[in-house]
Amino acid sequence: MKSEIIILGHGSRRAEANQGLLVVAEKVSLLMGQTVTPAYMAHDHPSLPEAVEAKIQAGALKIIVMPLFLFRGVHVSVDIHEELREINAQHPDVEIVFTKELGADDGIANLASLRIKEVMDK
Repeated sequence: MKSEIIILGHGSRRAEANQGLLVVAEKVSLLMGQTVTPAYMAHDHPSLPEAVEAKIQAGALKIIVMPLFLFRGVHVSVDIHEELREINAQHPDVEIVFTKELGADDGIANLASLRIKEVMDK
């Protein structure tokens, strides 16, 4: 069985800010060739527990959670795991794995450089 994928963003009180996660999820879906479900830590739905529970109810046995966070702060290192501990206890047959956060990656540095160059000559 293939893995189900959830991409997790922080979420914002501004609805238009939350649209960015939907766009990224769609782009990752196209790159991966399968559905990537967006979820939010706060301020929008589905929340991470809601998204995971929906995947489990649909029959998922392995769920990959990709935190779309830049660095390893409290959400990435603590909050995500705490939110899913109860679900994991209720569904021990479901494997829930986490990818690394985006981090200090060359791709991030390249994108930051590109954004800076976009305004340098204006």
